[in-house]
Amino acid sequence: MKCLELPHKQADYLCPINGLCDVYEWKTGNRIPEELLFFSRTGFMLISQKRAVPPKMIFLANGSIGSNQYNFWKSIMGYDVIASDGKSFKSTLSNITELINNDIPVILFGLDMYHLPYQTKFYHTMHIPGHIVLMVGYDDKGVYIHDNSKDDVQVIPYTDLCSAWENSYIGISKKNAYFGIRFRQPNYDMRDIMQKGLSINADNFINPPIGFMGIRGMEKLIKEFSTWENCFDASTLCEIYKHFVTYTGSVLPELPEKLNDDSSGIENPHRGSRDRLSTALMQYKDSMGFSTWEQVAIAYQKSGTIIEQIVDGFTQDILDNSFSENHKYISLFSQLKQVEEKAHRDLFIPIEHQKSRNKSIER
Repeated sequence: MKCLELPHKQADYLCPINGLCDVYEWKTGNRIPEELLFFSRTGFMLISQKRAVPPKMIFLANGSIGSNQYNFWKSIMGYDVIASDGKSFKSTLSNITELINNDIPVILFGLDMYHLPYQTKFYHTMHIPGHIVLMVGYDDKGVYIHDNSKDDVQVIPYTDLCSAWENSYIGISKKNAYFGIRFRQPNYDMRDIMQKGLSINADNFINPPIGFMGIRGMEKLIKEFSTWENCFDASTLCEIYKHFVTYTGSVLPELPEKLNDDSSGIENPHRGSRDRLSTALMQYKDSMGFSTWEQVAIAYQKSGTIIEQIVDGFTQDILDNSFSENHKYISLFSQLKQVEEKAHRDLFIPIEHQKSRNKSIER
């Protein structure tokens, strides 16, 4: 038996990043706001795969949760990632308990809340896959974890953990996926962490390494969108539209109530999380940001409104089963590109200017 004593803060709907913030606070005594860290990775991707369903997938972020997210922040925040997935439960359990023995907290990724006893609303009543918790200990009965929706340490019995962890999660991870977080040289400067993270993310948008990402991806979409009605039948276009709408949920990826009889019921505007990032930038601009954060926040409010307009149009087209009047979206996507390009350029700070900017703020 062993249990690490880490600080913990409840952060609803932010399970992908909550555990990382717990570990950072444990090592530094300071807490990076979950909402700022999580929503900062805005972007754009147009994924084209002929045999996929749907064959065109539009995402309004620069990467997914899981490995992509934890690896993005590791050099900026100063930690190593010890990760694995797809192995047997027995060998995985041996690995994660050994990490705890070495004082390394472990993010358990892709759990189905149907099998988590402390989630009384969902336990053995509703499948909610993809949940993420932070393992901080274990004994002969189960593992001790921090859950973003609970204040106290929770217990998952081994039999339930095995069931909750037995499936892969939407192409992001295989079964039994985990990420050990080991801080070797923690960056104590939270302003520096957010400045670098936002700047690197902005650079990836402005100068994308791959043609389907960032500005280049948006330009590709604007150029080809009008041809989709000739390339795909109505049922395929419906799936493309539904996929886009689903992943524009600002809080959770889900269809709006008009298209979803099993809606979560939470307030979940479809603005691509731009509204959430805008709020976070305004809240922390004085303590962690720069003068440009306010104008960037205003820009993201605008881009969120544009995204919502696209979603409303897509939703009505789905309900009408009519996908021929697509010219209106080209204008909206063009406006979105213009606003987001300006926002990302305002966030980009060349490396050689970052230290001097920090020094001027310290003075």
